Amino acid sequence: MIIKPKYRGFICTTVHPLGCRENISEQIGCVKSKAGIKGPGRVLVIGASTGYGLASRISAAYGFGADTIGVFFEKPGTGLKTGTAGWYNNGFFEAQARKDGLNAMSVNGDAFSKDVKDQTLELIRDSMPGRKVDLVVYSLASPKRADPETGEVYNSVIKPVGRPFTGKTVDFHTGAVSEITVPPATEEEIRETVAVMGGEDWKLWI
Repeated sequence: MIIKPKYRGFICTTVHPLGCRENISEQIGCVKSKAGIKGPGRVLVIGASTGYGLASRISAAYGFGADTIGVFFEKPGTGLKTGTAGWYNNGFFEAQARKDGLNAMSVNGDAFSKDVKDQTLELIRDSMPGRKVDLVVYSLASPKRADPETGEVYNSVIKPVGRPFTGKTVDFHTGAVSEITVPPATEEEIRETVAVMGGEDWKLWI
């Protein structure tokens, strides 16, 4: 497969697996250079695909020698397109962690669902010493969430509250800098964004 970058707005929708592997190797190398810190021995990371969640998992595993469980919702590649970044990130992380003698497990699915919560709890009971975790890192970022009780789907937005926000933006295709204004969120958008990101799902996990 020849991988060519494709974009939707300012988001690159293609992934290069070898780039993901290099990213994981660099993060592991950075943590190992500062290893030996005492910390939690059993860590659950909800939202372990990329960013803070992935960094937290790598830090716990290679900084503390912790057993880790990562929860994420990612897709593998097909014959026509690559998988998602998180799919490769966690695949490379798990392979390297196990090679280095670390206990690394994952649950791939919708973290907002009861089914994934149940799968994760079962994994903790079966695989974690003492059948519990010492640290929970909640690092989910999502454009939508389905309420597990009612089935209502909430959609989140990134907008200011109360008044418009004006600032500069850059077109990374051309390097052109321009000014953009984002209108304030409506009351309904605020309600739905809180339903996605406001802590209700975190409470359900706990």
